[in-house]
Amino acid sequence: LFPGVAGGPNWVKAVSSALPFLSINPTSGVDLDNAGEYLKNGAASVGLVAPLFDQEAIAQGDFDRIAKNAEKVMANVRTVGPYVRK
Repeated sequence: LFPGVAGGPNWVKAVSSALPFLSINPTSGVDLDNAGEYLKNGAASVGLVAPLFDQEAIAQGDFDRIAKNAEKVMANVRTVGPYVRK
C-alpha cells in the first residue's frame, strides 16, 4: 500500500481480519523496527527503502551501516516466520 498505512500495524490487523483474502503489502510507514509488527499483524510482505538505505551512509560509502540496517530488519522479521494465507 502506498502512500503508507495511516493506522500502522493495527490497521493491517483490522483489515486482514475482516478481509482475509487480501494480500496487504505496506510500503511507506514501515521501518527497521516495526517491519515485524506489520507482518505479525497480517501483512503478506513489507517494503522499505529509505530506512534501509540511509542516504548519509550511501553518500559516505558506509556500506557497513547499510548491512547493519539489513541485519536489524531481518532479525526483526525473522521472529514472525513465513506468511501463511488465511
